[in-house]
Amino acid sequence: MQDRPTSPGVYLFHGANDRIIYVGKAKSLRNRLASYFNASQKTIKTTRMLAAAKSVRTIVTTNETEAFLLESNLIKTEQPKYNILLKDSKAYPYVKLTDEAYPRLIYTRKTDDERAFYFGPFVNSGELRDIIEFLRDSFPLRTCTNQQFGRGKICLKYQIHKCPAPCEELISKAEYATIADDVKRFFKGDTGDVKKRLQEQMERAAEAMRYEEAAFYRDRLKAVGGLFSKQQAITTDTRSLDLFYRHEIRDTVGVTQLFIRGGWLIGAKTHFFSPEEDDLLERFIMQFYANVRQFPDLIVAEGGEISEELISGISAMAGKKILLRLRGYADLIALAVKNAEHSVNDYLLKAAANKDLFPMLSKICGKDSVYRVECIDISHLGGDNTVGVSVVSEGGAFYKRDYRKYKIRSAENNDVQSIKELMNRKMANVADGSEIEADLYLIDGGISQLNAAVSELNRANSHAACLSISKSRSLRPTKHETAESIEEIHEHGRKNPLKFRKNDPVLLFLQKMRDEAHRFAITYSRNLSLKKRNVSPLLAVSGMGTKRAKVLLTAIPDLYTREDLSPEMIHIEAKLPLDLAERVVEFVQQMKL
Repeated sequence: MQDRPTSPGVYLFHGANDRIIYVGKAKSLRNRLASYFNASQKTIKTTRMLAAAKSVRTIVTTNETEAFLLESNLIKTEQPKYNILLKDSKAYPYVKLTDEAYPRLIYTRKTDDERAFYFGPFVNSGELRDIIEFLRDSFPLRTCTNQQFGRGKICLKYQIHKCPAPCEELISKAEYATIADDVKRFFKGDTGDVKKRLQEQMERAAEAMRYEEAAFYRDRLKAVGGLFSKQQAITTDTRSLDLFYRHEIRDTVGVTQLFIRGGWLIGAKTHFFSPEEDDLLERFIMQFYANVRQFPDLIVAEGGEISEELISGISAMAGKKILLRLRGYADLIALAVKNAEHSVNDYLLKAAANKDLFPMLSKICGKDSVYRVECIDISHLGGDNTVGVSVVSEGGAFYKRDYRKYKIRSAENNDVQSIKELMNRKMANVADGSEIEADLYLIDGGISQLNAAVSELNRANSHAACLSISKSRSLRPTKHETAESIEEIHEHGRKNPLKFRKNDPVLLFLQKMRDEAHRFAITYSRNLSLKKRNVSPLLAVSGMGTKRAKVLLTAIPDLYTREDLSPEMIHIEAKLPLDLAERVVEFVQQMKL
């Protein structure tokens, strides 16, 4: 290690096929790398990472803050296997006020438009949609697309007093901008001035005998009050504040977040981690902001060490000074503790429900432990466009980030050959580090499909277990919980299928995996088939014909990218039946998986 620089910087461990498997920062690259190879005791994760590493590379930076920023960017782009990887921080929903001549208020999960105004993050997307509906009642802004707006045609929203019709210039830009400014003040907790101004506008309109206008302001005033009657202020500090609390409760390690805006608690969430993670709190905070790119005025951290480089790095990302507090705010920390304890209880209850499942599954498979399970399924439509998929579960929970799709090249309408190709390609991906090997592969199919998968596992010298699931030949109905299941689980080398009762937890779990794989495969196969035929994928939606699809895409041309898409929007703007609109929204969401 003497040839390594003593400067600050970033080091990268590379595994098979030169894939980056770990990224770290250091005040002194030489000293930090030397610590990996001395005689000191290492964590299990570090030991595994070093065993998988083939080489290490360094990047020198000017200072530690620069190293911190580089580390966060590399983790975000490379997704190294042995770094803490936040699975869902990108998925937090926000309220977005667009930066347009006539702004819109929309639901979004993307926060990369630096000119827009965002409020959030929220944890419960359903609650956020309700809030947006309240806001649209309180602050009537347009919801139409720019294409629709450009037509200059008043829509139903104007008739029901939910839009002031800027498309027909029935409201001036200045008046419209005032409504948009009210939204911003509302989010900053300045509701008093908003209510006062609405009250004055209502009274002036009433005095001038403009009763319809007075009723309009009355309804807005009522809606604003109605929304805040459901909330409770938890602090007099009106700055935007994020609190991060690292905790160890009942042998579980986690980080609980509180999101506070304008003195109101808008969300709380707990993430759980391995107890082996080093610098968990600091790395969690860094990755969170590297992903969401929305920054509060103040960060409160409790339960772990925080370096100056963290706050300097976050301030650099934000382009403004972010304040950090490591003490004080006792009431908020107490609230975080309560949320953490509640989340841990729920977490342990779910774990208890699965406590017998994985030991039983491990025993069936003849392995010491089973944690990561992948289910493989093949799908095609009429023998064309054969595809394969794999869906992943870790500890009983679906892990969608690792779902994979495969276009089958070697066979059409031949499931056995398709399984062989898919497993061959999967094992090659495992070898080069682009996929993680499962403890158990579950094949949707019978003995022939199982044998095909096992042959490829053996060819790759894999130690993974393999089972398959198929329907029983007799298809006898199950009238009682004690009756035998009509599903059959096959084990390689065993003539007869394994026997399960219909309520057996192992069987229920394997069925759940198969159903998820089947859904994912059918969706992929259908979408691929429709694209190849140069027709709209919407035709796969039950009740959707060519004319209706054309009307829908004309009314909402950005259907597949709209963040605020809802059945009500489709029903109003495309005049489709509400039940069909609901199926369209579900279909679009599946396409985004």
